[in-house]
Amino acid sequence: MAYDPVTLRTHIQKLITATLDAVDPAKAVRSHLQRTAHTLRADGVDFFFSTFDQIVLVAVGKAALPMAASVCDVVGDRISALIIVTKYGHAGEAARPLKERYGGRIAIVESAHPVPDQNSIRAGELVNAALIGLDERSLVITCISGGASALMIAPHAGINLGTMQAINDALLKCGADIREMNIVRMRLDRLKGGGLARVAAPAPVLSLILSDVIGDPLDVIASGLTNDRRAHNVLVANNTKACEAALAAARDLGYRPRIVTTELRGEASERGREIAQAIRQQQPGTCLIYGGETTVTIHGSGKGGRNQELALAAAMESGQADHAGAAIIALGTDGTDGPTDAAGALALPDTLSRAAGKGLDPREYLANNDSYHFFDTLGDLIMTGPTGTNVADVVIALRV
Repeated sequence: MAYDPVTLRTHIQKLITATLDAVDPAKAVRSHLQRTAHTLRADGVDFFFSTFDQIVLVAVGKAALPMAASVCDVVGDRISALIIVTKYGHAGEAARPLKERYGGRIAIVESAHPVPDQNSIRAGELVNAALIGLDERSLVITCISGGASALMIAPHAGINLGTMQAINDALLKCGADIREMNIVRMRLDRLKGGGLARVAAPAPVLSLILSDVIGDPLDVIASGLTNDRRAHNVLVANNTKACEAALAAARDLGYRPRIVTTELRGEASERGREIAQAIRQQQPGTCLIYGGETTVTIHGSGKGGRNQELALAAAMESGQADHAGAAIIALGTDGTDGPTDAAGALALPDTLSRAAGKGLDPREYLANNDSYHFFDTLGDLIMTGPTGTNVADVVIALRV
């Protein structure tokens, strides 16, 4: 497959669009939730409206708003109370229809991620207050997606916000993965580790979960908010689905694709070098797809995210000449890679030569964890804006 920069960028955009569309949270919820006049069904389990006096909907995470909106489309005015907790910038005008529909029955809180803030505490207090005192004639529906662990916190007595922030910050800087982080988080919090379901008891809980964790462990996703025998947990979408969509799109574009793994983890720069080595060894027209979530051990003072760092390390490893070699798409499916407004970055066949022309030394940027400014200067950041979904990361490597 001959290298043409215009065609390549067209292919890249189609691959990104197909990957994200496949894990659209609203569509994912609707595919698992059905309603008749008397029954709400979720993956074969029926909840009879006649047995409930009220339905409380709690949506937490980066995909909280679209997931909640989809539930509202199905359940409608039977919802008596609705709480949405999401990341700053993920609600805005998109929340207007729900506000107009539910009025005083709805509360929306935007809070910080990946390190919690005062609004995260407020969110935890609101959810806790809405669930305490419910009985068996109340149905709790939760929509859970990635980011929930920081966006909503309810620390145990004696643990304040400053302590929670310091622990989160230390875990991020040392390169802890999501499993390690959430194991710690659930020990500090009353709602995590199944705590949300326990607070709601004896009310039954239906939990619709969008997984951002490798292997989809219910005890780790969002620190296991509803990981309890009282809850009926339904996995509505995950990283595998995103990778499968990328594979289908690549095949339609004429590539020979395969999914290498959906368990990509470890240091982002190391995985970037390995992926660059792997794709360079393939025949032109090959597409390798990786799903998962890497980490970054921070040594510098720059700005970036794990996908941008992976892409920068991949570009350095390739060291390819113009118009030959490989292109690597490193994409955070939530649209916000680390503490940046970019979803990730592109390592293209001419990345290094264009960088040299602008006087950019990729080694300095990588050492300073400053991949954002490197790719921003080149115009190769992936800018999707908040996507409304979150199923970890997808890396697509093309041999061109």
